[in-house]
Amino acid sequence: MNPARRVISLWLAVCAAGSGLTLLAASRDWAVLTFDVTAPNLPTLTLTGGEVAASLTPVALAALAGSVAVLAARGVWRAVLAGLIALCGAAIVLASLRAWGDIAPEGSAAATAELTPWPLIAVAGGGLLILSGLYATLRATRWASPARGSRTPMRPSGERELWDALDAGLDPTESDEHR
Repeated sequence: MNPARRVISLWLAVCAAGSGLTLLAASRDWAVLTFDVTAPNLPTLTLTGGEVAASLTPVALAALAGSVAVLAARGVWRAVLAGLIALCGAAIVLASLRAWGDIAPEGSAAATAELTPWPLIAVAGGGLLILSGLYATLRATRWASPARGSRTPMRPSGERELWDALDAGLDPTESDEHR
């Protein structure tokens, strides 16, 4: 594999890892709230990442789709899409930190919260997306463009190719001198 493809493959792997960490963290338990015994019928409550920060899953999927779109785009559009990936990462970090801060019932005598490390893993996933988005914003315009097919028609050589050329709207009898 040539070095340019290796860089693009590594970049895509980092984007997939950031989105994957976020999706994994959003599906896990972020906190277990234990209520006072005097509270009626609510001894414990488990909160998942998707419940406390509902935007994590759609934003992580948008970042993953954006990373594939960067590979399909050309020129300045690559930088624009890469910037959107960085914004998705920032949204994940902010949503995770805000939700994690909102979980802990401060000063509440009726409940205590046991927090898990999954919000920090979501923050790490968002951080990876921020870094990869910023990197691609600066470098993606220099990456090789996707193949769009040949713009010059091939010269027909056999009988089948002559018919294919006619079907494509080309004149197989035209010589190279007249092109």
